[in-house]
Amino acid sequence: MFQSFLKNVVLFHRAQPKAPNFLLVYAIIWLICHHQFFISLFTSSGSFSSKINTAITETDHQYILTLLLTGLFFIARLVYFYLAQKANALIEEEGVVENKLGHDQVFTENKDVIRLIALLEESKEKLALAKTKEIQLQQEKTVAINTSCALQAELDEVNADLIVITQQYEQLKENPHVAHKR
Repeated sequence: MFQSFLKNVVLFHRAQPKAPNFLLVYAIIWLICHHQFFISLFTSSGSFSSKINTAITETDHQYILTLLLTGLFFIARLVYFYLAQKANALIEEEGVVENKLGHDQVFTENKDVIRLIALLEESKEKLALAKTKEIQLQQEKTVAINTSCALQAELDEVNADLIVITQQYEQLKENPHVAHKR
């Protein structure tokens, strides 16, 4: 059983994307943990060897802690990829999710979905009201345009009659004796 577990872990590890080099990760973590080494190296005075001695003596050499942090980084990376793989496998499997979950985890009512459906129904009603109002306003606009056109036609007729009457009046003013003969 332990061999099959190790075999599965090795197969899983081989299937994952290439991890950064262990020594590179170790060196980066060491630099982060021991940044005081470089500060002491550059701020101390004296020859190069005395600067190195000062920097070494001022820093704690916690190599085991750095090694543990590096190991923790790689373990966390493997755990993340393992959980991501299992989550993807669960999602991709066919079948109803509720059948895989325990009966206590099956939800009986989803309030968000109910609120969303109610909001959708309310929006449909408002849209229907807006459409009927738009049709009514369109009809009123058409009636107003037709009335305006009819009034403009009457105004044009009255204007034409006024022009004719004005012309006749001007003619009568010029020739007053023609009006008596009629």
